[in-house]
Amino acid sequence: MNELTVKGKQNFMGLNIPVVLGGFGEDKKCLSDKTIAEIHGMNAFDVRRRISDNINRFKENIDLIDLKQRMHQAQTLEILLSLGYAKQSITQADHIYILSERGYAKLIKIMDSDLAWEIHDKLIDEYFMLREEKKEAKAHAERLASVNNAVKILTPMLEKAGCSSQIQLLTAKSLYEKAGVLIPIEIQADKQYWDTVHIARRVGIYYKTSGKPADKAVNEIIRRIGISEADYTETWESKGNWQGTVRKYSDEVIDRIACWLADNDYPDKIQYEQSDGQKKHYHVVCRREAA
Repeated sequence: MNELTVKGKQNFMGLNIPVVLGGFGEDKKCLSDKTIAEIHGMNAFDVRRRISDNINRFKENIDLIDLKQRMHQAQTLEILLSLGYAKQSITQADHIYILSERGYAKLIKIMDSDLAWEIHDKLIDEYFMLREEKKEAKAHAERLASVNNAVKILTPMLEKAGCSSQIQLLTAKSLYEKAGVLIPIEIQADKQYWDTVHIARRVGIYYKTSGKPADKAVNEIIRRIGISEADYTETWESKGNWQGTVRKYSDEVIDRIACWLADNDYPDKIQYEQSDGQKKHYHVVCRREAA
């Protein structure tokens, strides 16, 4: 059994009820039969009787724990006193139940009244669900810490790659947003830039065999037409296990590539030179309507 702990009190329907954690899992909330009786305006004995009369429906350590059967364990008496039980009532009781969220839902089915279900819904929303909010807050903090660390590592790498401060900001903003952290600022680049796959689609040039955008052929055309540093930028990207800088080009470069294709009568092959000096060709199909 996970150790039960009482973490203060929470106001619920005008009552200050103890917040009980553990018993059924780390940080999982649970309820004592005394608290359930107070919330539903019942006697604790009647709550216990309903549970005991239907005990075959409840699973030990999953739906409920009978603390009276664990009085020999250290801290049990201290926990019961912190939950508001009097020593005399502890001594006289045959059973003292702690119910998990699932166990409490089973008890409500046994009660089966409109008021019981109404209180059940409120308790789930206002008491048990706070556990999920706590978990989400913890997960959010962990994601934020992870992104902060990634940005800290990436910033000098982007600077070394020659990326502008604006690109660095865009990269950081993208990383934070992927982690669910919205940056309340708008960062707009002076120009839009595109990778060679996007450009190949825009101008309508595809590899003849595979039918995929002819990105390497686009690179060869760019080499031939010549461009200035103002026509491209370096951006940081991450895809699966790969990450690194990608060169992207402006709309003006796309227009010039389209003009080159038209001036060269939309060739079906584009020659390029390998690193060893051998001449090879990219076999392509040009879709003129795209240009």
